[in-house]
Amino acid sequence: MDFRDIPQLIARMLMEVIQTHIPHQWIYTVEPFINPYNGKISYDYSGEVRKMKKEEFAELVWSLGRSKGSRFYCSPLDELLNNVYIDRWVPTYMSNYGKRWVTYCDLLRETFDQWKYSHFEIYDEDGNEVNEDLNLQLDEIFEDFLENTSHEPFVREIEKTIA
Repeated sequence: MDFRDIPQLIARMLMEVIQTHIPHQWIYTVEPFINPYNGKISYDYSGEVRKMKKEEFAELVWSLGRSKGSRFYCSPLDELLNNVYIDRWVPTYMSNYGKRWVTYCDLLRETFDQWKYSHFEIYDEDGNEVNEDLNLQLDEIFEDFLENTSHEPFVREIEKTIA
């Protein structure tokens, strides 16, 4: 495979993520629970997600690059993908923050990694890395995609999925 084709492959992967998963918005909540170790009330701050409305999505798109948190992202696409969630979480094993809600960026990364490991010999059967340079090069292509690709076609695709 020609490495110049990989950004187009990543774009197709992202389109599939968008078409397969309904966009959700993260909402801050405080959930009280009885601590099983001391019997006292503790709180979980993981929040929850709900289906995103058109207005909420429009506000998110407008805020790309403008919010205080924007400095943590390498591009508007990166910021967008890290702020659109799906209705799935993974455990964090952290006190008072038990769930981490899955984002479009997480799904894209997961899809890309599955493709990468199935098409290139990066690890041997014992789990030892055999081609570190190739692994780093592929990861750099992924990061370059997030940093240098316009968010606009993906915004239009997400808008189509919002009821």
